[in-house]
Order: sequence, then C-alpha cells, then structure tokens
Amino acid sequence: MKKLLGLLLAVTMLFGMASLAAAEAKDTLVVAAPDESANLSTTGHDALQTAYLNVLSYNGLMKLDYSMNPVPDLAESYEVSEDGCTWTFKLREGVKFHDGTECTAEDVVASMIAAQSEPNVANFTKDYTKVEATDKYVVTITTDGYNSNLLYSLANHANFVLPKALLESGHDFNAEPVGTGAYKFVKWNHGDSIEFVANEDYYGGAPAFKNLIWRFIPEGTTRSLELEGGGVDFVIDVDAANMAGIEANDALKMIVVDSISLQFLNLNDTKGALQDINVRKAINCAINKQAVVQIAENGHAMVAYAQAPIGFSGATDEGCDTEYNVDKAKEYLAAWGGDPATIELSIICSNDAKVRAAQVIQSNLADIGINAQIERMDLATYLDVTAAGDHTAFIGGYTASSMVQYLMMNFHSSAIGAANKSRLNMPEVDALIEKAAAARTTEEMTEILLQVNTLINEQAPQVSLYQNQKLYASKAGVENVNVLPNGYFYVSEWTWAE
Repeated sequence: MKKLLGLLLAVTMLFGMASLAAAEAKDTLVVAAPDESANLSTTGHDALQTAYLNVLSYNGLMKLDYSMNPVPDLAESYEVSEDGCTWTFKLREGVKFHDGTECTAEDVVASMIAAQSEPNVANFTKDYTKVEATDKYVVTITTDGYNSNLLYSLANHANFVLPKALLESGHDFNAEPVGTGAYKFVKWNHGDSIEFVANEDYYGGAPAFKNLIWRFIPEGTTRSLELEGGGVDFVIDVDAANMAGIEANDALKMIVVDSISLQFLNLNDTKGALQDINVRKAINCAINKQAVVQIAENGHAMVAYAQAPIGFSGATDEGCDTEYNVDKAKEYLAAWGGDPATIELSIICSNDAKVRAAQVIQSNLADIGINAQIERMDLATYLDVTAAGDHTAFIGGYTASSMVQYLMMNFHSSAIGAANKSRLNMPEVDALIEKAAAARTTEEMTEILLQVNTLINEQAPQVSLYQNQKLYASKAGVENVNVLPNGYFYVSEWTWAE
C-alpha cells in the first residue's frame, strides 16, 4: 500500500511539474532574428533589426498604428498652431522609466536635443528647430515652417525618450537600455541572445509574456527548424524556401505582410565608372529582376523599377527603364565608351537572401562583360562599411513610414554618411524633397513628389530589385500578432492561447 501511495505521489508530482513547466513556457517568448544588432542605443543606428529592439524598451511621443498613421504614444494629445510652426504635446502623467523615475517633459526635451547630435539619425531630428518643456507634462516643438514629416519622425526610434538624469550622467544606453517600454533589458549574451523581462509598470498594461529571449540565428533554414522543433516561438524573416513546410504544419502559422520595403542593388555613385549614368543604367537593364525574385525570395515579392517604393502617394516609375534588356544595356555601355571589364563592382551581402540575389546579378552582369564579386559580412560590419562609403555596391533595403521620409533618408544630400549610401548629391532633388515636406495639402505634396521621383528615376542612382513580402512565422498558440507594413510589431499586445 505504501508503495502504491508513493507511486501515486510520484506520478502526481510529475504531472504537477509538467503543468508548471507548461505554465512557465507560456510565460516566456523566444524570438529568432536573422542578425545580431550592432548596438542597442536609439540613435547609434538606422537599421530595422535594431529598431525591433528599441520598440521593446522605449516609447516616443508618437507611434505608428497598423495603417502606418502616427498616433499619440507618450503624448496624450497634441495641437498645431495656425501657422504650422508650433506643435504642443500633452504628455501622459504617471508613466515610469524602467529605473522607477517618472517621465516628464524635461526627459523628452533632453532626449530630442541629444539625438540632434547623432549623425546616424540626423534626418529624423532635422524636422524640429527647438524643443521646450513649457510645463511638467507639456512639450512645445518648433519647426521651420509647416513640416508634414514631423509626426512620423517623432514615431521613429531616433526620438524615443530616455531619462534626462541618465543622459546627463553619461549612462551607456548601448550596454543597458533604460526607457519606458513594455520590456526591460536584462542581459546581452553577445553572439547568442538578449534577455528581457516584462515591465509590470508599463503604461499600456503589463505584457502577457513575462520573459522575452531574442535569439540571433543567421541561417534561415535553422530559424525555421528551431520553430518546428520548439526552440523558438516566433521567427523574423522566414526564408521563403521554408514557407511550404511551415504552412503544412498545423502547430505553426505564417504571417505574410505586403511591405513598403524596397530591396535594391546599391551603387556608390562616387566610385570609378559608377559615376557615369550610362554605366548605372546599363547595370539596371542587364539584371533579370524576375529571376532575382524567384531565386532570392522564392517568388514572394513584386519586381521593382522605381527608385522609391510603390504604395506611397507620389510613387511613379516614370523616368526609369522598366524591362530586362541586355541589348539596351550594351547600348548604354557603348554610350559610356569604356571597357566593362575594368568596372570594379564588389557586392556586399549580410544574409542568405542577399547572397542569392547577388549570385543572379553576378551571372547577369557577366553577360555584358562586368565581372562582379560577392562579399559576405556580418550586419554590424556591413552597416559600418556602407555608411562610410567604403563600398562599390551592396544588396540592401530600406523601409520608411512615408514617401517624404524615404526620399529624405535615401536621396537627400544631408543623409550622405547615413542612409544615402548611393551618395546622390543634387541640389534640385534636395529642394524638391524639402518642398514636399512643407506642403500643406495632400494634393500639393503628391504633385511635388511625382516631380522629384521622376527626377531621381532618371538619375538611376541605384538599381531597385523588388518590394518583398515580410515573412514571419509563429507557434499557433501565439495570438494577436500584427505586423505593420514597415516591419514593426508590438510584442506587448501578444498573448498565448489558453
């Protein structure tokens, strides 16, 4: 009898431990990301992979909703003066930083002024000329004329809010993020993962997942296998080749988002033969973009020709070549007059999909006598090298919240050294982008954007390849997952199925 009771007790304990383990598993969310972030600061980068992490730990005055509209976040409301130059934001009261101090207008002012000295985010901080705390919970922002882009910039990681006291003390936010966000930083296991814990005092309510582990898994197939095997709960950037297997598994689900992210072959227009517009146009015509889409993304993308993404107001493919045409590419090279074998083109890539795209491009360019090379780099090195202009070409992409923001970051001369990596420098382009940002009506802005996009298309500063679908996957039990067209998502809203 004692043996039987002992056996029953042991079985009960085992079931209890199993139930506890299940409960603990539901408390922990494991995310698989393709790249390790170069840093965790809000202003030391302009990369989506790091922006994901910033969104976990910080808030700005504004954030983007699922329709890509800027809506109040730390701000409770805002007003704009009649002349459009004074923006007054009323803060939520009682919002706490992770260190327990209250977030006030002084913190907002200190954060935004500090951000203005950071070159990586210069185009997200140039929209305002002055920031003042006019009350404990009131921030007044002054702009140089009406600026339609301001609210989008305030939703960008560059203008997320940090504690003023820590800023003044020289705190290393790269080593230890401290914000008001839904998740608190715990530990960075370099080369492997970052650990977070839920912010129980988060103004939007404590997240359902108490622990969050952000793992770095560069290989796309490995990320999918980890999901299938239970090692992770959510995968960023599913390799298109793995979609079918995930879709066939009832325990998993795919999340497919038509994005406004444009993928391109960036050309450094200041290097050698790439300074000649005919060479750039020859490269564009020689690339079979449909083949790039098929090989790099398994067909899950839309071929792109324009220099800015389709989907925003003012987008157009007017002024650019819109076909794969080797003969026309050779005509452009003849107009240039040089020997294509002398063109130096080393294509830098930071992940598997980019390498696959580069291999197609390498083969295509060989058909017109250009001998392209392919280099693989980790994300941090890739970002440093390309921002410094120490490249001839790379496969990259850019995601923005509005057309004005996209053009400002990629083609305005002030963004050279940041996101303008083709290094286009045209005063006429700069002036039109600035004019579009100052437009007071959608109709006026669209007309200006059509002009500047046509002009940029004619210059062919880089080669657009495709607008991809953003591919994510999760365990079936992860619910309320929504992803914005720019790739952002809010883990604080996710739950686990009962």
